[in-house]
Amino acid sequence: MTKSKIISRTRTRARREEDKGKRRELILNAAEKVFAKLGLKGANFGAVAKQSRLSRSLIYVYFPKRSDLIHAVCERGLLALQTRLASVAVGSAKGIDQVIAMARAYHVFSKEEPLYFSVIAELETYPIPLPDQNEIERELTDCGKQVLGLVALAVGKGLEDGSVCPDCGDPMLSAVSIWAFTHGIIQVSTSKACMLEDDLGVTANDAMEHGFRMLRHSLTCGKRA
Repeated sequence: MTKSKIISRTRTRARREEDKGKRRELILNAAEKVFAKLGLKGANFGAVAKQSRLSRSLIYVYFPKRSDLIHAVCERGLLALQTRLASVAVGSAKGIDQVIAMARAYHVFSKEEPLYFSVIAELETYPIPLPDQNEIERELTDCGKQVLGLVALAVGKGLEDGSVCPDCGDPMLSAVSIWAFTHGIIQVSTSKACMLEDDLGVTANDAMEHGFRMLRHSLTCGKRA
């Protein structure tokens, strides 16, 4: 085979891979619009095919199962969240300040990216057993670990610089608790906003700010940091 033929075949393969990547992104963009309109439970391949103007059979090539499509959108959301958390972390010197900045960034993320937030929240209630995971699901799991890893790094930094109380212990366990607390207070302040204001006389923003103060207090054991 001549050198020119080798180069030609290489370029052809590269174009095919590029086209595959573009179609995959097109399908995911369409899926996000369908999920936003119909919800996860109401969405189906037919609606995604219509939105993307591609055939169902082609969508099945990229995403054999409906859950694969949902997981891929969730991965997009986690990657977007990861970028935000990494960005705000560099703006603070102390570990505790990085943690609180990340918690606040997660709150902003929930308001600016409601679809991603809801998809992440939905899938958190349906864990996938590791032995049964396919490639898309493994990538999603790894992405989730990386997000928690950023929080764990901030906690670890706080333990080193003294801004986080030693009693907090293992950084990853602390990261899980921080995520659970922050996620919960976001959901309550969002879904129960009317109840909070009518029955308790507090706004959703009051609840969030109090939550951030409690989070800082618990991580510093009540000491100023």
